[in-house]
Amino acid sequence: MKHKTLSIIIPCFNEEKTIEQLLQNLVNTDLSPLQPEIIIINDSSTDKSANLIESFKHKNNKSNIKLISHIKNKGKSQAVKTGILSSRGDLVIIQDADLEYNPQNIKQFVKMFIDNPELDFIYGNRYGKKNKVIYIHNWLGNKVLTAFSNFFTYPRGGVKVGDMEVCYKMIRGDLIREIAPKLKSKSNFGFEPEITAKLSKIKPKPNYSQIAIDYVPRTFAEGKHMKSFRDGLKACIEIIRFNLISG
Repeated sequence: MKHKTLSIIIPCFNEEKTIEQLLQNLVNTDLSPLQPEIIIINDSSTDKSANLIESFKHKNNKSNIKLISHIKNKGKSQAVKTGILSSRGDLVIIQDADLEYNPQNIKQFVKMFIDNPELDFIYGNRYGKKNKVIYIHNWLGNKVLTAFSNFFTYPRGGVKVGDMEVCYKMIRGDLIREIAPKLKSKSNFGFEPEITAKLSKIKPKPNYSQIAIDYVPRTFAEGKHMKSFRDGLKACIEIIRFNLISG
């Protein structure tokens, strides 16, 4: 399959401090030979995020930037689902609205897909590089959740990733749009264990790869949303749910 287009899905909730810089970073990233579309889902932000996105789009005359707004806040997982269902790209990748991830890394995903058109998906891996660690409990929690997820997905579909909770997941567009209507999680971070479980269930067994990526974690004072114990417990429950109960 020859890939020509890339959809970049950005869930956004109250990210007025970073959204403009993030969009500028994406615009400055050469993703050729793919033509990118940027889909931002404003999940009922109460700050200036939506206005800043619209202003950036018109100021830079970017017709490939699309803003979708939820009237009510639905959580990150459902925002991502909305974006996927609105996408048209041959490939789809998720991008957080903060500055923790470096869009320049997306070029590596594009190259790997171009060179290996048989791939179904690629996961980023924040542990593949010596990235900064701010909260050791978050770092350890993600490690534990990844191992727990692999416990289910590897025997079933041969899917063993180094970083299940990573934002950067690039997936074939037709595959993710087939899966998206079945995504059920309504929690902020349930998309990661659910999509990993569902990808491990595709037949025949999926072809996938992984790429070490850059990661600059932000502090809670800077707007980080994830709380290790609360969200980690939810993720454990959802790993069990989506691997053993849901289809």
